[in-house]
Amino acid sequence: MTDLRSRPRTAASATPDRPLIAMHLSVDIGFAVLLVVCALRYFAYHPFNGVGVAVLALASGSGACYALAVISRFVLRRQQLGIILAAVLWLPLAVLAPSFAWCAFPLFFALRRVLRRRAALIGSAMVVLAVSVGLFLMSNGEDLGLVLGPFFGGLTLSFAVDALEQALENRGRLNAELLRTQEQLARSEREAGALAERNRFASELHDTVVQRTASALILLQSEDERETGTPETVAEAREVLRESLIETRQLVHGLTRPQGSSSLTSDIAALARDHEAKQTTVGTEVAVDAEVAHALLRVVQEALINAGKHARASSIRVTVTFFGRSVGVDIADDGIGFEPDAVQEDTGGYGLRAMAWRMESLGGTFTVESTPGRGTVVAGIVPIPFKDGEDR
Repeated sequence: MTDLRSRPRTAASATPDRPLIAMHLSVDIGFAVLLVVCALRYFAYHPFNGVGVAVLALASGSGACYALAVISRFVLRRQQLGIILAAVLWLPLAVLAPSFAWCAFPLFFALRRVLRRRAALIGSAMVVLAVSVGLFLMSNGEDLGLVLGPFFGGLTLSFAVDALEQALENRGRLNAELLRTQEQLARSEREAGALAERNRFASELHDTVVQRTASALILLQSEDERETGTPETVAEAREVLRESLIETRQLVHGLTRPQGSSSLTSDIAALARDHEAKQTTVGTEVAVDAEVAHALLRVVQEALINAGKHARASSIRVTVTFFGRSVGVDIADDGIGFEPDAVQEDTGGYGLRAMAWRMESLGGTFTVESTPGRGTVVAGIVPIPFKDGEDR
């Protein structure tokens, strides 16, 4: 079992409330120390008579209530009542004995800790007023500077702390909104990633397994129609199904990835030869990422298969064009053509959508131009990503 004490401290383990806890502790200790010091100073210069008895009673009651609030905070998680009672007892104490005015500082922050903003502002004003009245009585109204200085200083401090707390509350709400936005963004990214993976997997299935299986079925159906099967045709269909099984296993085990080769043009040229199409290259060939090459190869493969199945074309031409920072392919035939919109509406047009998704997922474009009786041109173009350290 791992010892929790041996774990290194991280940003998550350092709570943001720790400085506040230290501040609250210093306020509590400060009130206790100042209350004792003020009491000693008062009785050092004043006799223990009727007023002195009242001062001692108020000071003792205020200190006891404050101590009860501190104990309640650790035991009952409540300290509001104790702090309020301590303040209520301290207010007449500050009027009777201005020496206890020094306790106003910790009491000011203690009230801020347990009261809401409006109530805390009123409580702070009462503390300032009690100190000012006590000083006014002590000076017999002859030293207005002694009264007005703490009065306006206390009001300034009250409004400054109130503004600071409001700013912190606003920042807290902003942080909460940012966290919610971050969670929504993360959820959207996960959903987008899952959708992209489904599209990728569906495209791979369509471009490999589905196409090969369909080819095998066409071969077998043609033999059924002729009613005179030949061993060569059956063997060809068997080989196509065997390749389809291999590709299915690769997909299931996640092994279908862009496969690198000597060059993009050589791979496309091999595809063109397999489908009896002509291939040309325009521009100076540059190396492209495996992901880009894989997407372009799949587009060419799908377009060639579709042309062979449906176009009834006498010639098919594949052109690879390098534009500097982008590369494109177009597959043109002189076949019977079709209406692209009608194909997508009637059959779902998944092959066209899969090709478009491959190009657009890499930041490229995909177009289909076709008219019945006038052939078809399928074109895709994608940017070539900059490599690390390459000048942009």
